Amino acid sequence: MYSLSSLLRTFLYSEPYIWADVFLLKETQKAILIEFDGKATWLPKAWIAKIRQGKINSAIKIKISLYHWSQKFD
Repeated sequence: MYSLSSLLRTFLYSEPYIWADVFLLKETQKAILIEFDGKATWLPKAWIAKIRQGKINSAIKIKISLYHWSQKFD
């Protein structure tokens, strides 16, 4: 059961998340190498909330906080 304070904390302090369509280049135990908009970068798996496989083998969708996404691609 959730308490009122935990529900309020979830809504008030939650970060905005985005879904991004990226290409998976390489995956290790702790990070993934992705390509987005012609740029390749490593993302720690701890930053990624969800990963969904696309219809093409190397295409995936990742759910990541806007804060972490802007750190890598701004």
